[in-house]
Amino acid sequence: MKRGAAVHLVARGEEKLSAVRDWILHEAKEDPALDSTPEITFSAVDLASPAGIARMVREAGDDLPLSWVQSLGLGAGTVQLPDDDDPYLGIDGLTAELIDAELAVLTSTIAALQALLPVLRRQQEARVCVVSSMSAVRSINSGSTHAAAKGALSRLTDAAALELAGDGIYLTDIRPGGVDTGIYDSPVVQRTISAARAAYGYPGPIPPMSVGETIAHTLASDGHVTPVNLVAHGQMSHAAS
Repeated sequence: MKRGAAVHLVARGEEKLSAVRDWILHEAKEDPALDSTPEITFSAVDLASPAGIARMVREAGDDLPLSWVQSLGLGAGTVQLPDDDDPYLGIDGLTAELIDAELAVLTSTIAALQALLPVLRRQQEARVCVVSSMSAVRSINSGSTHAAAKGALSRLTDAAALELAGDGIYLTDIRPGGVDTGIYDSPVVQRTISAARAAYGYPGPIPPMSVGETIAHTLASDGHVTPVNLVAHGQMSHAAS
C-alpha cells in the first residue's frame, strides 16, 4: 500500500473484511508517508469452493500487475472441536473433521493457484507469497495434523517456485511462528502449547504487523526471496526439529 499498490482482500466474512479495510484506512490517515487515500476493495468469497475461487479471479481483474498473498487457515467456527475450540489435539483426540479441514487448506491453495496462473503468466513478472507456518519445518506436541498440513503447503510452495520461475512467477513460503491472532488467548490453548513454549523458548506470539511487513518486503525485493522463517525475538527457528 505504501508502495502505491491497490489492495484487494478476500475472505468468507464480509463483516470482518469491512472491519479490516476500515482499520487499514484509519491507519493510513495517521501515516505521514501516505499522501493519498489507498485503494482497498474486498470480495466475500469462500476459497474452499470452485465458484468462490472463480469469483476471486474475476474480481481481481487483469488491468494491473497482480501479486498474490495466500494466508489460509482454520478460522473460528470452521470445525467443531471437542475442547473449547482448542485445535492442538493429541493423536488420540484427532477427529476426521479436523483432519479434513486442515488438509483442505492445501487443496484450496492448489485450486487458487491453478485458477490464477493464466493471469500471472500474462505478466512480465509476478510475485506470490504463501503463508504457511513454522510448524511446516518443526514439530510440536499435539500438533501432528497441523504440522502435516503446513508441511504439505510449504513443500507445494517450494516445488511450485522451482517449476514456475521460468515463467517469471516467483513464489515465497512465508513461515511465521506463533502470531498474536487471538488463538492463544484461551487458557486451554495456553495449557496445550506449554510444551512448545518449553521446547522452543517461546517468549510470546509475534504481532501480525510483522508478518505483513515481511510480505511487503518480499513482494518489493529486486531478488527472489526464498523461504522465510519469522519468529519472536530471542527464539531460534529450530527448523527440522
